[in-house]
Amino acid sequence: MKHVYILIIVGLAFIAASIPQSTFAQCTCSSGLPATAISQSVTIAPTLASTLTFTFQQFDPSIGDLSCVRLRDTISGTSTSSALNSGPDSTAFLFQLTLASKITAPGIVINKVFNKTYGYDTLSPYGVPGYKITYGPDNIFNGSTGTGSTGGNAAYLGTGTIGTSYTVSGGLITLDGGANDTTTIVTTIWGTLNLTYYWCPSLPLATAISNFSASKKDNYVMLQWIAANDQNNINYEIEYSRNGEDYAPVGNVPANIATAGTVTQYQYKYNPSPADMGEIYFRIKRTDASGNISYSMIKVVNLSATHRIGIQTYPNPVVKTVMVQFDENQNGNFMLELVNITGQVIQQKSVVLSGSNMTRLDLDTHPIRGLYFLRAKNISNNKQYVTKVMIN
Repeated sequence: MKHVYILIIVGLAFIAASIPQSTFAQCTCSSGLPATAISQSVTIAPTLASTLTFTFQQFDPSIGDLSCVRLRDTISGTSTSSALNSGPDSTAFLFQLTLASKITAPGIVINKVFNKTYGYDTLSPYGVPGYKITYGPDNIFNGSTGTGSTGGNAAYLGTGTIGTSYTVSGGLITLDGGANDTTTIVTTIWGTLNLTYYWCPSLPLATAISNFSASKKDNYVMLQWIAANDQNNINYEIEYSRNGEDYAPVGNVPANIATAGTVTQYQYKYNPSPADMGEIYFRIKRTDASGNISYSMIKVVNLSATHRIGIQTYPNPVVKTVMVQFDENQNGNFMLELVNITGQVIQQKSVVLSGSNMTRLDLDTHPIRGLYFLRAKNISNNKQYVTKVMIN
């Protein structure tokens, strides 16, 4: 049996208004399986260069609608560091190697950071045997995959090319031991870049549906979404698929009649059948009183994976406010923290949740544009929930 829950939330109309709506519903990089994917790859031969540029072909809009673009990298490298004591006395030094790589394309930024500490190592006075030391070679990034995506970005449309840049920066810094040291570093990188265009025939997006999520609970899948100012004779039909392409209805939820200035939160329980295994896909089909049909984004649930409560953030990228939604209602004191890629806490806020799964973090000062992490810590049991956040 499937169960439906409807909750009226008064005074949250600003949530729906603050969420940027995409023009495309069914071909999203982060939450849907596209009808067609077109990929291009660039191989990076081993190089000592710290800055590289590449070009990819644009997407020809005559073949269909570009829904999103995904850029992936599997760049690896080695780094060898050297240090010497330039002072007159033997000194124990503690060093830290920090290297950061950054890949930039229109609307996409991928950041990676490598850190390693060396020492304490005692170096002899300058000119005396043992005044120099070499560290490495160290494997950096080691083929780890970085991924970035953007929506149907107009910069990718046409018959020309798109520019992409790669930079690696950083070095060996002294954590302890004074200033009488000189360091050098040699870094070699190699790997691949892959750019994928996802496109499909146009399907109208249900702009009234926002914050759609699907998560595995104990023995069921919980679907949640928000709709703003619903009217008479609107119906939400839950559709699911085992392959991400062929969808079938599994339930209906009639719209609750909301008054002006309110939004409605809907919940729907789907009980998997014995034939449901691995990944299953969900979307919401919205039909209004005139018979107009539109669709939500697609959400994927892996029934084989162990359930872990997570969080989602929106809008993405963030400009001024980060809205935070847990997969389940929470109770207790939480600390929200915005953390940069080096682990530094940029901003934090204490919040109290009582039977709610939503809260917000307003950016007091605007951080530098790039990749961050939003961490929510339950103060009472020290559980942490982390998700990525892009800030414009």
